[in-house]
Amino acid sequence: MMENDFFDFDSVPSGYALCFNNSCPLSDQCLRHFAGEHVPSQVTRGMSVYPNACADGQCKHFKQIRVVKAARGFGDIFVNVRRNDYRAMRGRLEEILGTGGTFYRFRSGERLLVPEQQEAIRQIFRDFGYDDNVQFNAYVTTYDFS
Repeated sequence: MMENDFFDFDSVPSGYALCFNNSCPLSDQCLRHFAGEHVPSQVTRGMSVYPNACADGQCKHFKQIRVVKAARGFGDIFVNVRRNDYRAMRGRLEEILGTGGTFYRFRSGERLLVPEQQEAIRQIFRDFGYDDNVQFNAYVTTYDFS
């Protein structure tokens, strides 16, 4: 089991299916099971993975525990971007992060960017000839629920 000094149940996304199947051979490696073991006493219902999801030692909903350095927000990311590049770069970011409200939740830091998303954003900036020094608003060590 991983240390959970920084685990906060509030970081579990709303609607994230939890697992309580202690007989699953993957339970000690599964983020769904880990989160299920840490449900606060005031939480009394929610989505769950049913025991029949695990067959032949495999689970259809297994999510490997992964601790990441996630980025929180990128409000100033376009400050040094030329006006002619903005629309195309924004479009590429939306291809990765989603459009509308989803994009703004990432931009404001309401949703966290995992390392792969951070690298994809850096690559977009490199593709448009900007230096590789893309700065995010803040970083946090967290479990990867993506």
